[in-house]
Amino acid sequence: MSAPAGYGKTMLLDAWAARYPGPAVIRRVTLNGSDEPAAIVESVRDDHDDVLVLVVDCGDVTMTPEFGQSLHRLLRDNAGRVRVVLVTRTDPPLPLHLYRLAGTVAEIRADELAFTTDEAAALMRGHKLELTAADVGELQARTDGWPAGLMFAAMNLAGKPDAQRVIREFRGDAGNVAAYLMTEVLDAQPPELREFLLRTSVVDEVRPSLAEALTGHACDLRSLEFLSHGNSFIQPVPETADRYSYQPLFREFLRAQLLYERPTAVPALHRAAAAWFAQNDQPLEAIHHAIRAGDWGQAARYLVEKLDVAGLLVGRRRRQLTMLFDGFPDDLDSPEAAVVRAARALAAFDADRCTSELGNARNWLDQRTSAQGHAAELAIGVLHAVCASLSETPEAGLGAVLTAEAELRAASRESAIAHPEPRLLVAACKGRVLLQRGDFPAALTAFTEGIAIAEEAAAHETVSDLLGMAALVEAVWGHLRRAGEVVAHAATLSESGPALPQSAIVAEAWVHADRGNLSGAEEMVQRAAEAAPTQDARVLAAVLALVRARLLRAGGDIDLAAAELRAASNRYGAKGGWLDQAMVVDEAKMLLARHQPQEAITVIEQSPGRDQVGSLLVLQRAAAEAGERPPGPPPPVTDRAVPLETQVDGWLVQAAESIRTGDAGRSALCLERALRLAAPEQLRRPFAEAPPSLRKLLQPSGELMRHHPWLRAPGLPESRDRAASHWGVPRTELVVTASLTSKEHEVLEYLAELLTTEEIASTMYVSVNTVRSHVRSILRKLSASRRNEAVRRAWELGLLPARPEA
Repeated sequence: MSAPAGYGKTMLLDAWAARYPGPAVIRRVTLNGSDEPAAIVESVRDDHDDVLVLVVDCGDVTMTPEFGQSLHRLLRDNAGRVRVVLVTRTDPPLPLHLYRLAGTVAEIRADELAFTTDEAAALMRGHKLELTAADVGELQARTDGWPAGLMFAAMNLAGKPDAQRVIREFRGDAGNVAAYLMTEVLDAQPPELREFLLRTSVVDEVRPSLAEALTGHACDLRSLEFLSHGNSFIQPVPETADRYSYQPLFREFLRAQLLYERPTAVPALHRAAAAWFAQNDQPLEAIHHAIRAGDWGQAARYLVEKLDVAGLLVGRRRRQLTMLFDGFPDDLDSPEAAVVRAARALAAFDADRCTSELGNARNWLDQRTSAQGHAAELAIGVLHAVCASLSETPEAGLGAVLTAEAELRAASRESAIAHPEPRLLVAACKGRVLLQRGDFPAALTAFTEGIAIAEEAAAHETVSDLLGMAALVEAVWGHLRRAGEVVAHAATLSESGPALPQSAIVAEAWVHADRGNLSGAEEMVQRAAEAAPTQDARVLAAVLALVRARLLRAGGDIDLAAAELRAASNRYGAKGGWLDQAMVVDEAKMLLARHQPQEAITVIEQSPGRDQVGSLLVLQRAAAEAGERPPGPPPPVTDRAVPLETQVDGWLVQAAESIRTGDAGRSALCLERALRLAAPEQLRRPFAEAPPSLRKLLQPSGELMRHHPWLRAPGLPESRDRAASHWGVPRTELVVTASLTSKEHEVLEYLAELLTTEEIASTMYVSVNTVRSHVRSILRKLSASRRNEAVRRAWELGLLPARPEA
């Protein structure tokens, strides 16, 4: 029975001896340093009993080789007559391998003596301590099931009202635990082993070459294996071949004792550990020990050269690195230190400080050779791209992002695979800039690439953020169904990880607002305001201001809505981008709603995006309402990259112009095209904000509403009855329709063409079972029991083109 002190070996032995029924006679021997092995063995030889059980309790004494040889001879010469129960803290000098081969030895070690979680809970209950399962689990983790440690913990917990706090503060470097470990463990070690334990305690896991770096003496794997069988509270790390760790309480005790005995040696040991980890491609551990040594400059160099400073902003190590560099000083003069300060400034959303620190880093880099500063130059380029993407000029931001992207591509493939954070950061910045510019296909591609990188790097929080941004692109582009699906995917990730990101909440708010679900949009706006900010905060704030203004307008508060837009444009506007112009266009539309067409024309004419399609449409409408000759209408929008709202607005403006000129036939055609475009996405807002001449055609009792009942907005609370008239729908006629996926919509179209299940499967290159699953989902969403009923329902909701007979 071999285990360190405090594992209950003697208690187990006493319990066994008390219950042993015989027939052998038990003779117990306790060793001390002056025992003569020959005398003990000879006394056993003189015993005339047939069978003798010799119990040798070594206590804290290490058995000498001479005693081991004598004991082995006794066993060999008296086979079957003498049996030995050996209780020791270290493996004895006996040929255990021969005994194992012969099957004549049973071994009980610390693993068998350690308490399980259930046994620890029973021990606590035996001391009248009712702990939660979590508390017991924490104790088990702190003690590794060490019986003496659990007993000391029970003593500490007795009479204490706050058990969780006591458990958190239960340590091995103070009180009874420290006193026990000092007298029973550390002081019992030979000087060389004592020194080894103290010096190697600075690391969490001991390996042979690392032990050599810390002690200055040779250490091989066999030495660590031997120690793990001795009185050193050191054990193999599971699923590793050469790693060993100290029991947590014992490690805390050793570190405290090392600091007490040789405080000046501690920083040097941490520096040696940092150097070893850096040489063995473990930069995170190298950074940790450099900081413990107080060497912030070396920690910064390890981060920039061995890991990547982008990890302070994104990736699965972001929180850990943020905590490590929390106390980083401001007075270190090196390019790596300036780069770290720049990244920390960005993490705090201080782009100006970041830009200043990047300038300092470049100045210091000029004093080095190019080879020495390559990693720092890459880091500067990536951080500069982030700063530029947060600026008011999307074009300048795009240039910096593309430059950083090219530099990363030119870097080694091995570095890109090992450190994906810079590519992830640049992809997010690229998507952000392209979204502001209005290049939705490219923005979606950038965010999709970032999602793939984040998933491969297991950066789950970043995956969720980028999914939210991708959903926002889909939403402002007009792909409302797809946006809802992406938000739902982000929500499934948030169930097992971080909360739903602000970007996803804003995307959902946009979808609700565009579909006329005012209460749902208001709820999302409130949630977005309470969500944690990210680097996309400026873009999201501008989009959120657009949504708030549209909700205010829908509620009749046009003046307040216009003020919201002006404030947002002054604070968040991206000069010359889509986002800035979207706020300008919405402000002009609100001026039209207040019957101020000239002011609307002025707002558009003075904007940098006056030549954009959305701006031209507002100009045409304003001129018509001012009684002026409207400019030539822009050609019908057919570019799929243009937002769906703009495409629908184009047909609505043409319909209104046709009404003004008396061309009722063309007006009906243009309005029908607008409705057909908006129906699949349930896009209602453009019709609520349409010119007055068109809104007359969209009355609840009108012909168009009967053919397109999907225009009825989702339910509104009583306080929003006034807003119902803006959507052209009385509250009693509200209809809620579940949206179909793109595949379900495709199947629905084939059902309308009377194709069989097999024909649909052949046309779509999918299995018959897949088609049947889509059909079941369509029937459920459209509240239909049969296929023909679902098709009729889809015609009524405008989800399909007009009926053939029409």
